[in-house]
Amino acid sequence: MQFTKVWKKLDLYAGCENLFDFRQIRPIINWQNPFGDYFDTAFAWGPTRGRELYVGVRMRW
Repeated sequence: MQFTKVWKKLDLYAGCENLFDFRQIRPIINWQNPFGDYFDTAFAWGPTRGRELYVGVRMRW
């Protein structure tokens, strides 16, 4: 989600990724044994990082 305030030559924006802070509990099964039968990165189906907030300024010339 992102909100932006626009002026003639300046934008201010703020937003959030992963708003509800959902994380997959164990995205990589058997990570200790990467050559084992049960190591498969295809099981990583959800976000692995938590909530991220950001703010910024955008200028046009």
